[in-house]
Amino acid sequence: MSETQSSLEQTLAAIRNSRLQHPDDQLLECFLTDSVDPEATSLYLLQRCTDGQKYYDLISLLSEWKELVRSVIEQFSQQKKPKRDVIASVTKRDNRICCITGLESSLVDPLIVTSIFPVIRFSREPLQELFCLFTGSTKQEQIKGNDDRVYGVQNHWLVRQSAAEALAQGYFRFTSTRGSDYRVSQVTIGGPNRPSIVDKIPTVRRGRFMDHSDSGIETPEISLLLATSRFSKSIRWSLVGRDIANRPRQPANKMLFSSSWPSISECFALAFASICRLMPGRFRIGIYQSLKSLGVRTYGPSSSLKVQQLPFGMHLKTTHCDDYQALANEFGALKLVRNQTQVPVPRPLDLVSDADASYLLTTTILGQRLDSYIDILSDHDLDIFKRDMQKYVAQLRSISRQERQNHAISNAVGGPCYDYRIVACSDYDKERGDFFGPFIDEEEFNILRTPALPDVFHSTGHDIVFTHSDINMRNILMHNGRISGIVDWENSGWFPDYWEYTKAHYVTKLNKRWLAVVDRVFESFGDFKLDLAIERRLWEYCF
Repeated sequence: MSETQSSLEQTLAAIRNSRLQHPDDQLLECFLTDSVDPEATSLYLLQRCTDGQKYYDLISLLSEWKELVRSVIEQFSQQKKPKRDVIASVTKRDNRICCITGLESSLVDPLIVTSIFPVIRFSREPLQELFCLFTGSTKQEQIKGNDDRVYGVQNHWLVRQSAAEALAQGYFRFTSTRGSDYRVSQVTIGGPNRPSIVDKIPTVRRGRFMDHSDSGIETPEISLLLATSRFSKSIRWSLVGRDIANRPRQPANKMLFSSSWPSISECFALAFASICRLMPGRFRIGIYQSLKSLGVRTYGPSSSLKVQQLPFGMHLKTTHCDDYQALANEFGALKLVRNQTQVPVPRPLDLVSDADASYLLTTTILGQRLDSYIDILSDHDLDIFKRDMQKYVAQLRSISRQERQNHAISNAVGGPCYDYRIVACSDYDKERGDFFGPFIDEEEFNILRTPALPDVFHSTGHDIVFTHSDINMRNILMHNGRISGIVDWENSGWFPDYWEYTKAHYVTKLNKRWLAVVDRVFESFGDFKLDLAIERRLWEYCF
């Protein structure tokens, strides 16, 4: 072991280099990072799974850990109904409010009294050993049923039925703040089809265990809540693994799901936009704003502050009037991509602006964002995703300029470039705003980006290619396990060939699985590792 590397760091590195199938690697990482003492758990793994050198046999440990997590899931789903006196006391103590969501009872989703952590009895000694290591020896005695408190009010709380079901599926995580105070946070592992109750609470919610009746009823034990929390991520990954195993393996040549609905909706959107474009701008803006309000009521607000789904198969992007150039660039880029490639992108319908805001109307593309989808993609699915992305990136790089340009580096319509990496490293100029260039050549582009670090610069001579310039998990849409669309083209244009690769690393720094597939997608277009190292030095200086 390296003297500068902790047991935890060494063990995590071993897991990440072990080529375990997804999500087994994530599940085993949770065994380490969520345990009561990660360093002690790491030492246990090193002693058990290595031959004293560099070989790691993780399979038997992984098998036992998966069996233990399945046992916890099973016990959560098979809990016995508490005694009547416990139900009465807990209902009185918790003031008829759900301890997880803070919501009251409803006809379709009543409040129930359930245990915070179920009593677990293991059939095999190795599982007891893992449980003790993961939760602590004192907690093992409680949860095995050797402590009367697990049957009483200290291990029971009042929650909505749907919240109890979501908890059993690992969707909630808890942290202790002070005394009986705790925080509830959402666990986002998994696909887009989450229980609706999860979205009814804030991303992080504060709670407190207390006797609202002031009648001396004991409050729940925080340590039991934390034991439940330790298993949340492992439960999620276990259920994701089960879903992947039960899903038919899709062939690489499978076509995207198609139906008559997208074509019908697009025809309607085209006809609607054609009529609207005959009207003056102020009337069109009024119509689009009304449709936006209707879209919020119908579909709910979008996760993006700028984009809203509208009825009749349309989306509306709204920006400040100062950012009109960005929307004009996206409008032109969508036309260019649709004319010269088979990359699935929205159809641009209208672009209009007034003194306050700018509006881009497009058709809707069916699909979910990749960031809500990537967890449920198997390694085989991700191989198909990589091939699809390579095909689309190659098509984008083959796009030719429609007219001769005097500037090598520009946005999609030959104008100034817009990219936060450039904005953040430059002094603000009110007249210029957030738009830079266009640039005659790569040397002029490099000079703009390195005034404060003259010894940190890219070489010249890169191919200048058409680039989306913001490929990330929010801008790739998935449907039926395949790419159904690529959206948000306001940064697009002609840039050096490394630009897309380094931007993907700039936007997402934590999701290792996504970054690994980014490396695989772009390896066929060149070696951009040196360019990434240069970019990172610039980012460190600017941020």
